[in-house]
Amino acid sequence: MRHSRRNGHGGMEFGGSGEDSFVAVVVTKLTGALLFILLLTMVIMALIPKAVDLPQASSGTKAESAAAPLAIATPEALPEAIAGRPYTLALAATGGRGPLKWSVDGQLPEGLEFDPASARLQGTPTKGTPTPVTLTVRVSDGTDRATQSTRLVVYQSDAPLTTPAWWKPGIPPIPWRAWLEQGFGFLLLWLVHLIAMNTLSNLERWSLSALDAEPAPNDADAVAVRRRFRLYRITVRVATLAATAALAAWLVSQHT
Repeated sequence: MRHSRRNGHGGMEFGGSGEDSFVAVVVTKLTGALLFILLLTMVIMALIPKAVDLPQASSGTKAESAAAPLAIATPEALPEAIAGRPYTLALAATGGRGPLKWSVDGQLPEGLEFDPASARLQGTPTKGTPTPVTLTVRVSDGTDRATQSTRLVVYQSDAPLTTPAWWKPGIPPIPWRAWLEQGFGFLLLWLVHLIAMNTLSNLERWSLSALDAEPAPNDADAVAVRRRFRLYRITVRVATLAATAALAAWLVSQHT
């Protein structure tokens, strides 16, 4: 309480310090903020699961996978090989804890070899095997070992292996024998005969035209040309008849 004199009047006046009011407001707001942060922290801590509540399945799975035993995944019956054709087979294993070291015991077929660095059985076998070849495959990771007995068969091809020429890629072989046995040979001979006779006729006509174009044509030359081409026609007919008879005899011998 203090005395004041305003406008010529005196009286008692009650009041407080402005600094005290400002401090009170700041304290109130800080207290509210701290309470809010405390409440938010309690909610977050309640929502976060404790370490004892976490599932333990993952650690067990890792332990089981790490403890998986070493085993050979390649089947006992290896894929078949064909003599004269390239062959490649990569051996495989499951489990293990380190770099794998491979080895193959047994007599490999001729032309095949085993590469321990890449674990590949590769090469080109030169001949077939009358019976399956027994091989023993071994693998080690430095701690554990695995062994497996396998079998490999190399087939001998009946027909010689050839590659197509660069100028006729993809052309399949023509079954001439089957065509001849079904009678297509007679049709082929008849077509060849017609083509030969037509070619001789065109050549004869061209030769006679060349003689007529000369300044002084000679009839004897024209007669000689006709006789020569007549001999050619007789030769073609005789050759066609002989080939037809030979084909007929071959067909009879095939069916008897």
